[in-house]
Order: sequence, then C-alpha cells, then structure tokens
Amino acid sequence: DILISFKALKRRLNSLSLSAPTLFIMEASCKSLPHAKLSEQSRMMFQACESGRLPEVIALLDVGAGSYSGDSESSDNHEHKRLLAALQNPNDGLSPLMVAAKHGHIDICRALLDAGAPWNAIDQYGQCAGNYATNNQHWEVVNLLVEYGTKAELILGASIRLEKKLSAVGEHKAEQETIAKDEKASIPVSHEPCTKPDYLQHNVRYNPTNTLLLDDDDDAVMMEWERPLMNAHASILTSNTHGKRVLNVGFGLGIIDNALQECKPTSHVIIEAHPVVYDKMIKDGWDKKPGVRICFGRWQDELPNLIDEGLIFDGIFYDTYGEHFTDLEDFHELVAKALHKPDGIYSFFNGLAPDNLFFHGVACNCVKIQLSHLGLDAEFASCEIQVNEKDWEGVRRKYWHGRDTYYLPIVTWKKK
Repeated sequence: DILISFKALKRRLNSLSLSAPTLFIMEASCKSLPHAKLSEQSRMMFQACESGRLPEVIALLDVGAGSYSGDSESSDNHEHKRLLAALQNPNDGLSPLMVAAKHGHIDICRALLDAGAPWNAIDQYGQCAGNYATNNQHWEVVNLLVEYGTKAELILGASIRLEKKLSAVGEHKAEQETIAKDEKASIPVSHEPCTKPDYLQHNVRYNPTNTLLLDDDDDAVMMEWERPLMNAHASILTSNTHGKRVLNVGFGLGIIDNALQECKPTSHVIIEAHPVVYDKMIKDGWDKKPGVRICFGRWQDELPNLIDEGLIFDGIFYDTYGEHFTDLEDFHELVAKALHKPDGIYSFFNGLAPDNLFFHGVACNCVKIQLSHLGLDAEFASCEIQVNEKDWEGVRRKYWHGRDTYYLPIVTWKKK
C-alpha cells in the first residue's frame, strides 16, 4: 500500500537516527472564504459534526442545497452544497471538517469531503483538519485526509502541467506574468508563491562570511543553518565511503559539495545554472578540485546530455531554487535514467510545504507515489535541526517555520 500511514510513519521516523526549498500546498485560508454571523443552520452543522450525527449532517447539506435550487442536480445546487460543506466560523476559522476530524468522526469527514469541503482549509491558528485529527490520534481520519489530500494534489499537479504547456504561447505567458505580479503586490509576504521562474535573470549575492546567499528580493537561496542537513544528505548518498560517483544539482553555498569532497568521489558532477554562483565557483577553484566537473546551465539541458554520454551516478542530490513541484517530478524522470542500479541513492532538500506538518506529510506522500511509479522506494528519516530566529536577520521571508525535525528523503531502487 503506497499510502503513508501517519502513525506508522511517525513511529518509523522517530526510531531512526542520523549523525546529523518546489510542491508547496496552497492552503485554503479561512480569511479567503466569505464570512457572516453563524446562521442557525450553520450552528446545527457544527453541533452535528461535534457529536457525530451523520444523518443530520447529510440532511443539513441536502436541505440547505435544496432551499437554494429546486433542481437537485443543478450546478448551482451542487455549488451551494459545496459552500455549506466549506463554511468556517468567523470567530476562529473552524470548519465542520475540522470539528469532525478533531472528534474522530470518519463517516462525517468523508461526507463533508465528498460534498466539497476543502481538505486543506486552515483556521486562524494555521491548523487544518489533518492537524486536529493527528493531535487527537484519530489515525483512520488522518489517513482518510491524507488520501483525499494526495488525490487533490496529484490532480492539481496535472492541471499545472497543462497550464505550463499553454504558457509556452507568448501572449498567454505574458498575461499570466502580469496576473502573477498583480497578485504578488496584493498578498502578504508569507503567502507569496515560492516559485521564481525568472530567478536566473536576476542577481544574487553572497554575504562577506559566505554563510548566506540572497536573491534580488532578499529571499534566501541558501543559508548556513542547513549545514547539518547537507552533511547528513552527503553521508547518506556516499554511505561514508570513498570512490563514489556523485551528482549535485544546485551549488548554492557549496555546503553539500564540500561534504561530498571529503568522501573523495571518483566523479563529482555539479550542475549550476546561475551565472553569479558559477563565477564564484570558478573563483574559488572548484573546477580544479579532484574529480569535479562543473556543468554550467539548467539541469533540464545538462542532465539529459550527461545521460546521453552514458554517465551513471551512485548518489544524486537535488536542491534548486525557485522551481515548482512539477519540476521536481520532471527531475525524477531523469533520476530513473541516471541512478546506478541496484544500489544507487537519491535525495533532495525536503522543503515541501514547510510550515505545516500535515501538509508536509501529504507532499511527501505525493513524492512517494510518483517515485514508486518509476520503480523507486522513498523513506523519510528524521533529523533534529535547530534554526534560531537570529538566523533570519536580513532575510525577507522564511522558508523554514519553527519545526525541529527535518524528514530526509532516502530514495533507492525497489527490491525485486
């Protein structure tokens, strides 16, 4: 069964010990939904969800939708039913799905989800239905929400792929960029999209101590606090042995590449696309280090060329900046062609949905499913990490939000 059981996942991750930025799930914020004083119908809905009265929940949904339109099959009727399922309390942002999940009423959760309740709606404290179910150890409800969330994200990913194909047409692309700029100007910094398609066309700069790499917006491309994580990734990729063939995509501060060099690889390929970062690599002598080959360009262009050359890698690492989850999926297609069988190891910086543990779990599940289709198994090992508030000084927007556990991906070929 590919679907991650959160209870088993937490137990498995917590039992592992190590020596040690993309999918960004869009949250359905309570502030984005229409609010009004709770009606009697809404109050009854919340009470029924709390007490577990499924027939009453279904009746309220049906009566509410039926009062809006006499035609039970009309599109307006279904839309009104969806709005009823998605209502949130204007005082705290709680939704019927959150209440049902908190109390473990799985049948009500399923009915609300089927009626159109968003699985990823959050309350005014940033908590979703999955958080409430997890915190109260209702694991069947958690797995139901993971299943719905995973399906929704996979469908969303397919939709985004189609949109990206359409954006190849100049006029449509220009229109989308104009919309994106307008949206960026009207939303809080913390809610801005994490993707930056034009990243390579803008400047980046290193601080004097080489512990911070910032883009033009003062957003961090890479930071020193990642060092323990990068060391752990390098340890996993090389099994702490010499003579491996390794590939890193995205140099940044060079933290993982320094760690890989300590394991004396016979071949160490680095793909870096940003001209400022590439120039610094040359200035620092990376092109003269043992076994190092620098490929200056986008991985979308460089990695297929390496594959055509017949290069195979024992360890592959991916840590790019400003890319979308669909880019990660495209990269995985190439990993399946470049990773040595049967004992190659692949990993990536796991900044998926970093501000909510439940969303993070759904994102990891999506990755696990996609990799499984390529013949690869994914495990997520826990690493303890500390990021202090002072580490973010001079950075406009955080890309890690207070969690002290990092789930490190370990991807290997499926055992026959």
